[in-house]
Amino acid sequence: MRNSILRILVLLLIALPLGAQAVHAADKTDKLYLHLKDGRTALNNKDYEKSVKELSAFMEKPNLLGDYALLWRAKAYDALLEREKAISDLRQLKNEYPNSPVINNALQYEIKIETKSHPERAILLIEKYLKDNPGDNILRLAYAKMLMENDREQDSRREFTRVYLTGGPSSKEAAKHIDAESLSPSAILTRAKNLIGKFRYKEAENELRANLYRAPEALRQQYIQNIAMALFKQKSYKEAAEYFRKTGMKYLEARSLYRAGLYAKFHEKAEALDPNSDPKAAELILIRGLYYRRNADTDMALSIFDSLKGNQFVGEEARWHIGWTYFLTGRYKDSYRVFSSLHAKHGGSKYLYWIARSLELNKEDPTALYKQLAIGDDFYAFLSNYKLGSQPALIPHAEQQKTQGQPKGHEELKRLAILLELNIDDAIKTESLYIARHAQKYPEAAMLQAAIMLNEASMYRHSILLAGNLQYSPRTHWLLYPYGHKATVDEAARRFAINPLLILSVIREESRFQEDAFSPAGAIGLMQLMPQTAQKYSGAVEETIDGESDIYNIRKNILIGSYYVSRLVQEMHCVPTALASYNAGEHVVYKWLEAWQYKAIDEFIEDIPYDETAKYVKRVLKTYFQYTRESNPDGAAVSFAFDCQAPSPASR
Repeated sequence: MRNSILRILVLLLIALPLGAQAVHAADKTDKLYLHLKDGRTALNNKDYEKSVKELSAFMEKPNLLGDYALLWRAKAYDALLEREKAISDLRQLKNEYPNSPVINNALQYEIKIETKSHPERAILLIEKYLKDNPGDNILRLAYAKMLMENDREQDSRREFTRVYLTGGPSSKEAAKHIDAESLSPSAILTRAKNLIGKFRYKEAENELRANLYRAPEALRQQYIQNIAMALFKQKSYKEAAEYFRKTGMKYLEARSLYRAGLYAKFHEKAEALDPNSDPKAAELILIRGLYYRRNADTDMALSIFDSLKGNQFVGEEARWHIGWTYFLTGRYKDSYRVFSSLHAKHGGSKYLYWIARSLELNKEDPTALYKQLAIGDDFYAFLSNYKLGSQPALIPHAEQQKTQGQPKGHEELKRLAILLELNIDDAIKTESLYIARHAQKYPEAAMLQAAIMLNEASMYRHSILLAGNLQYSPRTHWLLYPYGHKATVDEAARRFAINPLLILSVIREESRFQEDAFSPAGAIGLMQLMPQTAQKYSGAVEETIDGESDIYNIRKNILIGSYYVSRLVQEMHCVPTALASYNAGEHVVYKWLEAWQYKAIDEFIEDIPYDETAKYVKRVLKTYFQYTRESNPDGAAVSFAFDCQAPSPASR
């Protein structure tokens, strides 16, 4: 592994006292921990006798990773059918390392071994484990099967039912062991709610519909409400509105009518609500104003926004929309007045930027305001640099390596350094997640050191996670915005003529560099590709996609995702609209562009109708801005993000 990690390891092991487990020289340390590495490698290669030998040699001397050695040796003993020795190792691990990051792994493996020879012990262990980890349905399913095998049928049915009601991946197997049709209406409702929570909307709808006839009066309304919610989530808005009407859920009925395009009925429902007594009612009235503005009825829109500007729930937002309506209709003196009032009361770079734009379009000089904004680090700072034609301030790379001395007294960091040097990926992930979850007990210097080590080892997600617990500074900037998977990103940028920093920005905001990321909508991997998108463009990048596992492949995911981003940018001649298309779909974005004829790209970004998409575009552009600050930024890097041309009809 990288020499820098080796240097950190040596410094940590020499500089920090280890008490009774002191290691006095780097060469002895290297030799000792090679036994651990070789033992793990032998275990992976199914050379179990060698694994036991190497791990035993490792444990003969004081060390910092005895818990990992005990776990791995127990697995080797189990494979050699020496189960009592395996159990002994696991019990020693639990006794000597009660706070180990692998304590749950040890308990799970002990259960696995005991299940083979002492089921009664395994059952007790499972019950103890499930008490602390009630959401582990895989183990609960195994527990239910063990109870069944031990003639505890009633207890077994109870556990199978509990798994089934969760609606999770294990529920399908649990269904084989229960009579689902005999479940109580209350249990069916619980399962349906869990299915909705796991985005399995159609299943929830079907099960509720099938059992609605036998739901008692006390539960009938809840059945109908959850059918309505399942329909809403499936975008069956018209039918959802009817079901919400039956339950008296006026807010959701109105939202469904709006989404269904039944605007006359929406206005009728919204007008009957009191915006001063209910925040949801106030939100609906605000939506009415947006509807009229987007349909060019400016007077009606302003009238509605004006009626809400003193509202306790949406007053600030209503005042923003008054100013925004003035701006979009060319009333720049009025928009300046409203934005100035908002900024005086609330502050914020958003209001300040649109004050500057109002001045600019009113033929006044906004330079001072743009300069004030440009020294920031958010989306509006990026826009202001573009307006000024200036270069973002460079973040010095040397700052990353400057720490306030070596962290003292934190054994976990020494453990992490050793695992990084040994290059044992799963153990590195386990250890770094443990450190991140206990971040509050470490000083900043220790957290920074751990984040740097993980970044050096290409563990970008974990490094970002740790650095996110630190106060932002130039030293943490490079950890928060890593140039991850550089070789593949650079290849994609070269092949598809796209800025590599834009690729990195999309990866960071889509997945935070989590290679196995999976979204509720089914998007996969670093760049969150939908399976159909991956299949559609795999040929263009000369890669084969034979299944989901191929989409998770780092190289394939980056190449296909980068090609898709590049194609959108080339087709739309505009980075922000391409990003909006990547998130919401290009056909939707074209409709927005055609409907509202924006005069400038910043207007489009601020006015994106989908809140999620608007935030996404701003996040990616802010991240791109931060990446440009690492690479001797120039005017081209900034103008690339905001220089836009109208897409030609032939390209659609």
